[in-house]
Amino acid sequence: MPWLDRFRNRHFLNAGSAIYLFAIRVIVSVLQLRFVERVWGGSYSGLNALSNQVLLYTTLLELGLAQAAITFLYEPIATGNHEKVSATLCALRHDMRRLLVLGACFAFPVLAVYAHAMHSQVPMSTLLPTLWLIAFTGLVQLATLHFQVYLNAAERISRVNFVLGSGYLVKTAVGLPLAIHYHQYLLLPGTIALLTFGEFAALKVAFGRNFPQFSFVDTWREMARSIRSRAKYVVVGRVAGLAYYQSDFIILSLTASLVIVKDYAKYQYVAAALLSVVGMVSVALTASIARLQLRHEAETRRQQYVLAQRAVALIGAVMMLGYWFTAQTVVKLAFGYSSGITRNTIILFGIALFLNIVKTADDVFLAAKGLYEVGFWIPAVEVPTYVMMGYFLSRRMGIPGILVASIVTNLAISVLCKGIVLARPVFDSTPMQWFGARLMSVGRAAVISAPMAVLYIAIPKSLHHGAVLTFVVTNGVAGMYALAMVSLMITHYRSGRRAAV
Repeated sequence: MPWLDRFRNRHFLNAGSAIYLFAIRVIVSVLQLRFVERVWGGSYSGLNALSNQVLLYTTLLELGLAQAAITFLYEPIATGNHEKVSATLCALRHDMRRLLVLGACFAFPVLAVYAHAMHSQVPMSTLLPTLWLIAFTGLVQLATLHFQVYLNAAERISRVNFVLGSGYLVKTAVGLPLAIHYHQYLLLPGTIALLTFGEFAALKVAFGRNFPQFSFVDTWREMARSIRSRAKYVVVGRVAGLAYYQSDFIILSLTASLVIVKDYAKYQYVAAALLSVVGMVSVALTASIARLQLRHEAETRRQQYVLAQRAVALIGAVMMLGYWFTAQTVVKLAFGYSSGITRNTIILFGIALFLNIVKTADDVFLAAKGLYEVGFWIPAVEVPTYVMMGYFLSRRMGIPGILVASIVTNLAISVLCKGIVLARPVFDSTPMQWFGARLMSVGRAAVISAPMAVLYIAIPKSLHHGAVLTFVVTNGVAGMYALAMVSLMITHYRSGRRAAV
């Protein structure tokens, strides 16, 4: 069927664009850090790394409005209600303009105070303009938010990912050589800020081509109130997520030492990268899942969730195996030898990674339904539980203690509470159906991924051409195997649906 072929192409294009954006971000970050440190020294490379955090915190100024607006767009886009789509985008644009002004008035003075309080060998004439330029870049990116929101909700997030990924590449390819040639570091953040206007223009063109019906609508005020009401629940989850994934470094610095934090961070970065890939692909597919959920009755929606849960569990199981067998290789190649991490600790890292990957399926369906107000308190309970347990266990066990805390918290809060509170409204299941589906998904994933354990053991013994080749071959084969098994799951599901019809 032609419409199904178009859906598949768009589906895979969105997922592929998320991987492209992730890869470009990694490449750009590594290139900038290495060249900046080589040319200007460690203080400037530290400033370069800090710039990424400043950009992250600047973009948080949107206060959950974007994700809330996306959830209000799925249905009107699907039904062709252009007036409601325009009202939603007008409301988001109005609120973002106000936040941009307030954010600028707040961010620039705060960064000035922060720059003067910082212990740095970088001269203030470079330090402060760099921070301001990066903050300005973040504000320009926020100005494109209503373009990005529409393209995301309309299953055109590939346009956003390709623009942003290419933007990262071009800004580095232009700014870094200029800064090196003139030996003036400020040319790098200056070029980044200037070329961000190119991203704005490209996203505006993509938006105009995909939604030429956009117009100003007087009813935007009512929609703005609805978006703000839902956004407060989005913010709770986002802040809780940020605290959850950043607390481990703080806890270990209090209970162990900065040396332990350094060793832990090397392996945590590898796990975070794998989780980030899954998360970005999941976000890219959320609009497609939301569209499918709107088209079908409750039983079919539940089956769609079970299929997604099985696929994500399989991908998580294969990634866990890959982490167990190759994380040491990645850490040695990227960061050098790490003496504080034992084999048992790596196994715990992999289990924690698996559990965090598995729950991305839950997050996707929650975002697709937009029911953030249902069980919004779960992340608020999860974070303090994890922090308290992590503090006490890490004092006794060190790094393994904080990983055990992550695993136990995932099982007790993310699994138990979600299964009881969210099963019916979000996943169209009874609690028993939800728990049964979760157990079956994990069991299937363990059985299907088991052959990959043999692969990870056998290939290094047969290859004698170095760690890099072994890493590429084993993980390449494992990745293709996981994708093939997921494709078989989807084909089997579609065959069952046709037979039922």
